[in-house]
Amino acid sequence: MAAPAHSYRMYIDGKWTDASSGATYALPNPATEESVGIVPDATREDMQRAIGAARKAFDEGPWPKSTPQERARVLNQIADGIERRKEKFREVLIAAHGVEYLTHQVQLEVPITLLRTYAELALRFEFEQLLPVQSVQGPMGPMVVSSMAYHQPVGVCGMIPTWNFPLFVSVQKLGPALATGCSMVFKPSPLGPLIDLLLAEVVEESDLPAGVYNVVCGESAELGIELTESPYVDKISFTGSVSTGKRVMEAASRTLKRVHLELGGKSAAIILDDYDLRAGAPGAASPAYFHAGQGCAMHTRVLVSRERHDELVENMSGFVKSFVKIGDPADPKTILGPVIRGERRESIERYIESGREQGADLVCGGGRPAELSKGYFLEPTIFANVKNDMKIAQEEIFGPVVSVIPFEDEDDAVRIANDSSYGLSGGILSNDTTRALAIAKRLRTGGVTINNANNLLYSPFGGFKESGIGREGGMWGLHEYSEVQAISWKA
Repeated sequence: MAAPAHSYRMYIDGKWTDASSGATYALPNPATEESVGIVPDATREDMQRAIGAARKAFDEGPWPKSTPQERARVLNQIADGIERRKEKFREVLIAAHGVEYLTHQVQLEVPITLLRTYAELALRFEFEQLLPVQSVQGPMGPMVVSSMAYHQPVGVCGMIPTWNFPLFVSVQKLGPALATGCSMVFKPSPLGPLIDLLLAEVVEESDLPAGVYNVVCGESAELGIELTESPYVDKISFTGSVSTGKRVMEAASRTLKRVHLELGGKSAAIILDDYDLRAGAPGAASPAYFHAGQGCAMHTRVLVSRERHDELVENMSGFVKSFVKIGDPADPKTILGPVIRGERRESIERYIESGREQGADLVCGGGRPAELSKGYFLEPTIFANVKNDMKIAQEEIFGPVVSVIPFEDEDDAVRIANDSSYGLSGGILSNDTTRALAIAKRLRTGGVTINNANNLLYSPFGGFKESGIGREGGMWGLHEYSEVQAISWKA
């Protein structure tokens, strides 16, 4: 018999609380379908209470007036707290999100380092920037004017993270917001609030004043509507789908609040002819197995010259069939775990069927593993000879599916890569770095990795086109959470 699911509470104004209605809902383990937690199902009134706490903490509390040294100290305290609870975070990532051990470097280790990086950046950020002295003609005669650009915290932030890389995404919002002196309300995805509630336990042990950090969880869309429409919230940071992002932006526009959107992607990896296809095959196939393809920046379109298309497909499918073990992510040997929910699996299956119907070649996968009767599993799926106007090449599938698309020459590869409503990420595999850099600068996308090199700590992260607005990461993250004020005085 399975152990009873643990019951969690929300965190508002430094206190643990149930939903005002007393309502709760259960979270399933996507690998076993058993309940792993019971969480509060908050009401709109609960969200209003959390916003009020964050507003008071910002308007009346000490945190916005804290020094960079104080902010850095708290950020390091939170990083230390996660480190102490690391195995608990790992347990929840596996049980509630289906996170395989293969992904734990990004899911767990990098977020801890990111918090320490934001502590470092808080000390380096120029909150006061002196500007060149100017001589002007004033009403009483000539005047010498000194001035500065002063970065104030943007205020109360509504944070709406997603469920696929929950700790990483939440830390990318929490870190810069604390580094600049903001207060905040987190409304995690109803599919995965446990990481943010665990994070609240860590925050409670730090020296962060009550009300600066709040977590409200629930299934109702009213929670997000209240957060985005509230005149007491100064900024929204949302990570999720394009369709929801558009609704968030529309709702936030009613109060003209600052908006940051990190949305979907249909990123392309371009493999040039000088690259070893056998060495490149595991990376090219990775969207078909790394966290079950549930990543917005994954290179789900793989572009290769027509002459080498079949060779690459053979290497990719051979790798997947030989090395990708499907099963429970609690097993360290598992490579491919489940997708997050049954309805998500059904959506992915419809995409797979559309690929077949539109004439793409299904090379491997496409079905549910026969040996796994429980859990939301899908086989790693590779389509070959995909045309870029097919549905599987244009829409974000968010599952273990990768499309291989042949190109004629370098210009054709760039054209195909840019022929998308998205523009989040991209990749180039080549032995010629100079050539790869030149191609990278032609891609209309927020980030490009060359030979899988990626800077997760200091680089800006965000997208062009429908992949979003704004940037997270490094100093760019701190700019997203600050307002610039001009102050001038007579020298």
